[in-house]
Amino acid sequence: MKTIQNIECGLSEDEFKLPARRVLELATIEGARSMGLDDRIGSLSPGKRADLIMVNTRAINLGVFSDPAHMLVEAAQPANVDTVVVDGRILKGKGRLTAIDVEQVVTEAAAALAAVRKRAKWW
Repeated sequence: MKTIQNIECGLSEDEFKLPARRVLELATIEGARSMGLDDRIGSLSPGKRADLIMVNTRAINLGVFSDPAHMLVEAAQPANVDTVVVDGRILKGKGRLTAIDVEQVVTEAAAALAAVRKRAKWW
């Protein structure tokens, strides 16, 4: 979101051209609308999927913001995401992935990388 805002404001040479609230709309409801999915996702409404991202606003990089849209666009980082819920299913909670075995994924990725390097005779 921050990248899109920076590009638009840079191109227009106006740092206020694309406000954070509009960037957040582009990332949520407008993104859903562009894919023809706005009847199911993109906003919190009765009957839509329960897709949520909860951000820890007590983190040091977020503690001084008062406007939530500005905070999310200007300062939030992936590490600030505490909880992710997709279609009512918790995929991340308390900062930890819950839907996959992280240790297994890392182990399998390391093994795959070692195999590629061996086949490529690279290291």
